[in-house]
Amino acid sequence: MPAAGKSGGGGRPWRPVQTGNPHARQLAEFLRRRVDESGKTLARLAAEVPFSKSQISVYLGGKIPSQAFVTGIVDATVPAPLRERRRGEANRLLYDALHPPEPAPGTAARPAGTGGLDLVQVQARQIETLDNLNRSLEQREALRQAAENSAKLIMVLLRMIHTLQDRVTGLTDERDQLTRAGSMGALEAVQRKLTRAESQTEKAREELERAEEKQREAEELAARLQQRIEKLTDDLDRLRGDEPSPHDHLPGLTTAASPPMPGPVSEDPEGDDIDAALARASAINDTDAVTVDRITTELTETDSDTGLIILDNPPTSTDTQDKPLAKQAPDARVAEAERIGHAGDPAAARDLYAALVADHARILGTDHPRTLTTRYDHAHWTGQAGDAAGARDLYTALVADHARILGTDHHDTLTTRYDHAHRTGQAGDAAAARDLYTALIADRTRILGPDHHDTLTTRGDHAHRTGQAGDATGARDLYTALAADRTRILGTDHHDTLTTRYDHAHRTGQAGDAAGARDLYTALIADHARILGPDHPGTLTARYGHAFWTGQAGDRARARGLSAVLTADRTRILGTDTDAPKSLTSRARAYLSRRLEDTSE
Repeated sequence: MPAAGKSGGGGRPWRPVQTGNPHARQLAEFLRRRVDESGKTLARLAAEVPFSKSQISVYLGGKIPSQAFVTGIVDATVPAPLRERRRGEANRLLYDALHPPEPAPGTAARPAGTGGLDLVQVQARQIETLDNLNRSLEQREALRQAAENSAKLIMVLLRMIHTLQDRVTGLTDERDQLTRAGSMGALEAVQRKLTRAESQTEKAREELERAEEKQREAEELAARLQQRIEKLTDDLDRLRGDEPSPHDHLPGLTTAASPPMPGPVSEDPEGDDIDAALARASAINDTDAVTVDRITTELTETDSDTGLIILDNPPTSTDTQDKPLAKQAPDARVAEAERIGHAGDPAAARDLYAALVADHARILGTDHPRTLTTRYDHAHWTGQAGDAAGARDLYTALVADHARILGTDHHDTLTTRYDHAHRTGQAGDAAAARDLYTALIADRTRILGPDHHDTLTTRGDHAHRTGQAGDATGARDLYTALAADRTRILGTDHHDTLTTRYDHAHRTGQAGDAAGARDLYTALIADHARILGPDHPGTLTARYGHAFWTGQAGDRARARGLSAVLTADRTRILGTDTDAPKSLTSRARAYLSRRLEDTSE
């Protein structure tokens, strides 16, 4: 017969049987051996028999059970060929436990297995097991937080790389234009921004690789820990007997959210925001790396001390069906889709992302951060492929899911709402886009602040779509306020300030104030020439607007003179029509000439 406090099979500890009835003790030890032989935990048994885990612990601790309990435990733990025999043995033990013989006169029954040494040893083992369980739960929570951080970081970094690639493309075009125009002062500033953006892109890719690796490691360690937690939980259940379970009310583990960090404003606020975001990404990766490394060391030491062996799939395993995608290298497919899209084939990128969305949803689930990121990229390249309505519909669904999963105030929810409004306008519904931007401005102002870059950008798009929806006066007023705020925040010489002033002048003319538009263009031309150079395409475009609205204001002779000088300068600087920007193509020049001729009549 096994000693009190030991199992009859695999060496897993049991609390000593607490009963003065020797037949009840024999029944409890008989049933414990059946549980040990089956290899089942008490939690699993509770799912197979009509008794709770607490009731199972109490009855296996020495309390005389019912017939239904005995039958249920035997049926759940004994193979079918032996089941009838084991039932008979258990029923005989139960009968003896219910009908114990009277003790001989002058003797008293002594509870078996309740010696002081056994109880002290069991209590010490309970304390040690509970400590190990608490530590494992804390480790699991730390790994869950690390994996969640990495998943969110992956989404942010993928989007950041998108933004940086677009920024590099735009700055490269601007640099080339300045090189042709010979504007060396402005060229140096643009080159610095371009070099910075290229460096940031490389840094973002490095942090993305780190985040993906940390997510994979955290998920693998969490799976190992789950096995350990289940074992420790069962050990504790075996030791508890009829005492309350010490792990029924373990304290919850929470993590305080970090407050948002405002980004600085300077002559290159977009680059500063990206640097700040990269610094935070690097800090998150560093913190998660420390967490993963610490728990890896602790698990290795603990497994070595306890002899617990946890087998991982070997590298050569062919069992890859429905594993986390991090183990199936999906990033090669993402990188390929991005490469194809940026190489000039957005339709192919769209189709690749459509396949990725289906795979991510099937394997990771529809609410997984990586699935959401892939859906965002799919919508982006759908719009880039020329299907604005299709992109709008994809963003419509994604906005709802982002709000449900991440919250209405989450950065990714706000970003997706911005893209939804943008594609809605591109699909031809300027009024709907205007209304979407109106709601987004209110939320971005509340969450990010009125002076944040994203808030200002949304206000610019709102003003643009307001004008497109037919409200030139409303658009003019919106641009008036935005030009003042961008001048205050970014400075008079910032590119965004100059762009807003151009749009303000344009909508002022459309609102019926041709003289006001003319005067605004006059001031803008001077600043464009000073900042960008007299031969910059932006300066030429402002001169075009100035000539047009001068004619509309009634000074037709002066408008013709301005147009003649502009035509000569444009030909000298830009050459043939095919080399000219859209604002100065032959169609635009013909339109300007026709309007000037009309005003001269």
